[in-house]
Amino acid sequence: MFGRATTILLVFICASLMPLSTTFVNSVAAEPVQVCCDTASSVDLYLVEGASGDLTPFSQKLDSESSSVAISNSITSEEQIGTWSMGKVWPGEVPESTWSFAIHYKVSDAGGAQVNATATVKIGSLSFSASTDIGSTVLPQGDGVLNFDIPIDSTSLSASSDIELSLTARTIVFSVPESGAKLEFLWGSSDHESKISAEIPLLDLTIEDPIIDGSDIYLPVKIDSPFGLDTLAYSSSIELRVNNILISGNPVETQSGDSIIITWTWQGAAGGEETIQVSIRVSLQSSGPLLSGQSDFLVETFDGGGGTGTFYPQDEPLRTSGVGSPLAVEQIVELSISKGKLKLSRLTTLEIDGEMAFWMRWGMDHIGDVNIAPNSVLRGWNPGSITDEERVSKNIESVELEQFQREMANRYRTYMTDINGMQIDSGELIGDQSDFDTISISVDLMGETSVVYHPLKLQFSTLQTIDEDTNFVLMRTFTSSSSDTIWQDYSLKIEATSSGMTSFAGAELLESEDLIFKHSRMPWGEKITVEGDSISPSEDFTITIQPTNSIFYGPTTLIALTGVIFLLGLLFCLRITRNRHRRFLMFELVLIPLVMLIYYFSYPPVFIGGAAITVVSLWFITCLVSPRRHLESPAAATPVENTLPTIGCPACQTVNLVTSDIRPLRIACTGCSRTIKIVG
Repeated sequence: MFGRATTILLVFICASLMPLSTTFVNSVAAEPVQVCCDTASSVDLYLVEGASGDLTPFSQKLDSESSSVAISNSITSEEQIGTWSMGKVWPGEVPESTWSFAIHYKVSDAGGAQVNATATVKIGSLSFSASTDIGSTVLPQGDGVLNFDIPIDSTSLSASSDIELSLTARTIVFSVPESGAKLEFLWGSSDHESKISAEIPLLDLTIEDPIIDGSDIYLPVKIDSPFGLDTLAYSSSIELRVNNILISGNPVETQSGDSIIITWTWQGAAGGEETIQVSIRVSLQSSGPLLSGQSDFLVETFDGGGGTGTFYPQDEPLRTSGVGSPLAVEQIVELSISKGKLKLSRLTTLEIDGEMAFWMRWGMDHIGDVNIAPNSVLRGWNPGSITDEERVSKNIESVELEQFQREMANRYRTYMTDINGMQIDSGELIGDQSDFDTISISVDLMGETSVVYHPLKLQFSTLQTIDEDTNFVLMRTFTSSSSDTIWQDYSLKIEATSSGMTSFAGAELLESEDLIFKHSRMPWGEKITVEGDSISPSEDFTITIQPTNSIFYGPTTLIALTGVIFLLGLLFCLRITRNRHRRFLMFELVLIPLVMLIYYFSYPPVFIGGAAITVVSLWFITCLVSPRRHLESPAAATPVENTLPTIGCPACQTVNLVTSDIRPLRIACTGCSRTIKIVG
């Protein structure tokens, strides 16, 4: 009896200690709560694209150029101006209300235009219209806005319904028209924000069961809407608050069917059981509507740690929330010659942060996962020697990193270029795989092996043989406007060097004014640098070179040939000026540094050779016109006034100075060198 009681007591003690020694990852025993939105909301729907365009609540989809329809002749029959459709809608009730439609117009080359127009809204099978006042609606000359107030009856929307807006004109008469009189209707740009203010159901917000991971609480919110990823990409703000305190940090976004699930991490739990109030706020537009809801949850956390501070999703995370991830691209290029062939080596480094870095880390931890979606670029990767314990461990093991690098050697084109991948054109960034002699790919996790928001580096090292004296594209635009939601504005740095016997020749930057391009030449090689910050993914640029190993282009041989021209020219000029003044020639030696500047700034050899020959020609002309040097006779020298006695030479009559009082005195005649004897 005593033994049984002891056993029961020990079991009870062990059971009570287990939460203190084990990390739990559990969902709270609660049901998902839909907190919004059963009622319709007021929203502005913008007219975008052409005359058969779309209605969207997101002003970010407005273009820089307006769409328009122009009417240049008076009409008396019905003419279609445009039709705009919302396509997918969210099911729910549409209340009785008045929708306001405003479209921009411009009257030119006329005093005005009398308009009889009708705006029609179709909701499912029902139509609602409003027309201008017959005979009294006159649009004055210039720009303006034509308004319609359309009464809408109470109705309902289903998932298969559509909302369509159309504008027709039955009568347009110009007053005081001139040649070229016309009326234009404009929409689809930030300058002409034509829109209809509607009251419709927009989306549902559901707070899923909180997930406990040690002391971390993960709070998923499901957004169901007809806008898909645009809700993340273009919403003015999406905020989660716990106990009315805003949760900062990077949430993890995943997609389940048509639903978007955003999961925030809350690390402010007090420990043990507590009730928290979770509220979600979504603002589709800066001016409204604000869609929000809240719910209370009973949670229990433990002090055993175990959380990483970042939610680890079972489904593949989204690559973007619409803002885009930071990207920095650096490329080191070396041009050399080996066995008579030109070799180009490139070391390309992509430093990736944000959601794309998290997506890549998650993918490394799921190599060989059979549950990955069929359309994922991670599907079907060879797991190699990765075990089930290492896979989906929230940590990137060394074997996973090595297997990722091996697989990328064959899969990098799909991984990078595919619409479900990085959306970076690998061919434009590093070149075509078929052209490489060798390629190696490495990943630097930058000191963090966990699957969390932390930057990483993806590095490509390539070597290829290239043809000489042909145009070669070093790099071209590798992103596009469709990548705007994947990448933020990125930075680019390229540094290319050549050996002393090779040259980039006609290197140039095309199409872009946002990049800084520099090309210089030194005796030991050429150097190209291209730099740019905050480059838009839609920015176009092309960097081309014409590699060559010609002796006339090689930096070492080119400066040697230039030096030979200068040396031969200088020796020739020195010989010419043996009996001439050289001060003008010496002054013109300052032209040599000017030629060296032309050399440094990588002008073609014909410019450098032409400049050197021109300088030598100037030297030659200067030598020919330089005055001769004449040795003046001492007899022709200007007499120097003095007080000493003189004596004339009896032979040549030259006057000689007597510089001593000693007598007798013998002196040499300065004219004929005869000895003159003075005795008194």
